[in-house]
Amino acid sequence: MSKPASTTPTTPPPPASPATITAACPFLPLVEVQQIMGVADFGTKGGQQEAAVKKRDGVTEYACHYNDPVGLYLHVVPEKGRSVPSMVAEAKKECTAPPTLLPGLGEAAWYCENEDSYVSTLVYKRGHGQIRIALVYLIGKTRADVYKTMAERLAQRL
Repeated sequence: MSKPASTTPTTPPPPASPATITAACPFLPLVEVQQIMGVADFGTKGGQQEAAVKKRDGVTEYACHYNDPVGLYLHVVPEKGRSVPSMVAEAKKECTAPPTLLPGLGEAAWYCENEDSYVSTLVYKRGHGQIRIALVYLIGKTRADVYKTMAERLAQRL
């Protein structure tokens, strides 16, 4: 008996820091998340789904849902007139406990618990005249190396 064909796209990751971002899913495809987590059935309810691109207040938002709302969210912000430290300070307010910092990854990186049992991993990186922010939302806790590995890969690709 052969295995059923996967309906999850296996788009390869982008080259390091592409000049233009057009989608979120290639930055951390579901199959890669499954490998990092060591859980083959993660995200199998709906597979990987690229959301419609949104633009508001000069920010372009991309999203890749693994199990809505669990997924990867990328925000691209024009660098001019923006402060990474102030954006980081604001984002850390969403943490319900002190974040675990991940030094050496982009401008700033960490993971922390949020409300409703979510854990977020964030990476801020400057590139191509932009500030690129990657946010991975997962429900429930997992191993610390999972968050670190996701952050490392995102920092390489943003």
